Amino acid sequence: MIYKLDSIRILIAHESQDVAEQLMNNLRNAGRATRAELVLGEEALLRALKGASWDLLLTREQFGGCNIDTVMTHLQRLEKELPVVLLAEDFSAATWRDALSRGVQAVAPADDRELIMLLVDQQLERVQQRRTLQELELSLHEAEKRLSVLMDQSRDAIAYVLDGMHIAANENYLELFGYGSADDLAGMPIMDMVSAADHERLKQLLRSRAQDESQTQELECRGVNAEGEEFAALFVFSPSSYDGETCTQIVIRSAGVDESVLEEKLQAMSQQDLVTGLPNRHWMMDQLDATLADVRKRGTMAALVYLRIDRFEEHQSEVGIDGADQAMKLLAGRLRDMAGADTRLARTGDEEFAALIPLEDRDQAPALAERVREAVAALMPAVAGRTLHLTASVGVAFVQENSRTGQAVLTRALECCNRAQRAGDGRGNAVYVYDPLDDVEAGSSEAVLLTLCQALSQNGLALMYQPLMNLEDEQDRFHEVFVQLPQKDGDDLAPDTFMPVAAEHGLAGKVDRWVIIHALKAMARHGTALRLLINLSGYSLQDQELAPWIAKAAKAAKVDPARLVFQITEADANTFLKQAQVFSEQVGVLGCGFSIRRFAGGINPFKVFEHVSAGMVKFDGSFTQELDNPQSRETFAGLIAEASERGKQVIVGFVESAQQMQTLWTLGNIRYLQGYYLQAPTSNLVVDE
Repeated sequence: MIYKLDSIRILIAHESQDVAEQLMNNLRNAGRATRAELVLGEEALLRALKGASWDLLLTREQFGGCNIDTVMTHLQRLEKELPVVLLAEDFSAATWRDALSRGVQAVAPADDRELIMLLVDQQLERVQQRRTLQELELSLHEAEKRLSVLMDQSRDAIAYVLDGMHIAANENYLELFGYGSADDLAGMPIMDMVSAADHERLKQLLRSRAQDESQTQELECRGVNAEGEEFAALFVFSPSSYDGETCTQIVIRSAGVDESVLEEKLQAMSQQDLVTGLPNRHWMMDQLDATLADVRKRGTMAALVYLRIDRFEEHQSEVGIDGADQAMKLLAGRLRDMAGADTRLARTGDEEFAALIPLEDRDQAPALAERVREAVAALMPAVAGRTLHLTASVGVAFVQENSRTGQAVLTRALECCNRAQRAGDGRGNAVYVYDPLDDVEAGSSEAVLLTLCQALSQNGLALMYQPLMNLEDEQDRFHEVFVQLPQKDGDDLAPDTFMPVAAEHGLAGKVDRWVIIHALKAMARHGTALRLLINLSGYSLQDQELAPWIAKAAKAAKVDPARLVFQITEADANTFLKQAQVFSEQVGVLGCGFSIRRFAGGINPFKVFEHVSAGMVKFDGSFTQELDNPQSRETFAGLIAEASERGKQVIVGFVESAQQMQTLWTLGNIRYLQGYYLQAPTSNLVVDE
């Protein structure tokens, strides 16, 4: 992704601005995009806590007349779930115990930068996990609301029971048992809804459910309404949740009208492939989810074998659609014959099948997949007067305790199948079994370096362009340039991923020059109306020959340098302060503009202008995210106003909604707006002449 907001927002409570700046530099040098604010006392701390959303608080025991007890009190009073790392002068077990008792999450010696960085990473990971959990809980809440609507609309009598007592029921359930409202039923034991003759059977069922609540059970018995009248009914007990509580759902149908048979038939039809008679992909997804739940409960393992017929379209052209269907029927029969009693087999696509097979050991998988591949090759079905020589590419993934979801297992098996099909110059007829090292290798420095070297030698990098909307001049055709490293499999890599690898191997300057020269070519094709904002890495600032080279390249492309604006991050400007000063002056002589992006992420952002001449600033995207917070919006407006007063043209990015757009429009002093709401980055540079 090239448009990703990933700034870490850190609040530093400290008495020394110099030390706080050092902490910031350590974070940035470790590759973390950081927005930080220094608070020197209690009043500043309160203002910061109320004015913005923070990911982490680094604090001293004492700072500006404030202490750790006061900090924790304010966090509790404001209900801020903000992890706190205490920077202690006296680091000891006693310090740890005391800090933990106050609610601090971690403690580090104030001068141990390496340990501080490790604790920051640890706490940020926990923050991410907590937010993920909150999102899941929100999704669950939404699902429960939808369930409530469906329950009200259902023709069945439905109720929810917790510890044997009713907690909710729909209108049909109330009517069936003769109750006027859900309040009348609340707290009523389920035992009271069944005739005395069936009490013992119901008790046995409830005892069974107490041991394993994951099962679905049925009880055909006599129901009893509020008037004491009995009627024949079928009670279906299944696991569920209601209002966040794990409970039991009860569905009651009249014994005389058994709709379950029809429902089962409809369910079976919806999960069956009509050509082969095998279950379909939706059924397999249900099986994967159920298997994953069982694996986590029992510690077992299963393999998902995913096969795709090679060159299926060619075979289909030879024998026609009917002939291809007949071939798939024969193949389905062969796979069904091979399947063991515990194997679950499905047709997941036109030419794709999947088998879910219990395993005792991962080492069984290669031989198992090879038998499947050999069986397909040996089949040679005769259809439509022809004998088809089929081959299959087979991928294998595993259902194990650390699998995230059934969908993730299916996706991984499909990726392995794709790898198998690319074998032998794309001819397939191969097996690929998932290796845990695949994920590491795919994103490793070695893999990135190899891909980057190939891209540089073959002009394989990709440029993306996103317009900046000039609020004062609608004729201004100004675009920001982003570079991506295309990947054969998966999403393209953003600079944050591949530029550190490029820098480590001395290729960062080459990447920046590649971007500049291809951006100049794009400008040359689109006439004089176009201006470009080109991002440079901090590594190129150290290249003393870059500015003269830009002058020559612009001249060769017949592009006016005044149409170019070069941009670096605030972190790079501070890290390479002297080099940034020299470069900004050199490109200024050429007529080029200079800009600072991720601006105001540091503790004293305007200090950089004492050394570096920049006519533009692009604010850190986290400010846009916090526009709905009045105090944060006021702080942002103040920073924008100060930048404007200093003669800087202000760019605000990450505009992703009409509400953000309207708010920014009213702040004033903003020259350019940019974001997905206006236009997403595109590979095609379109300029209205």
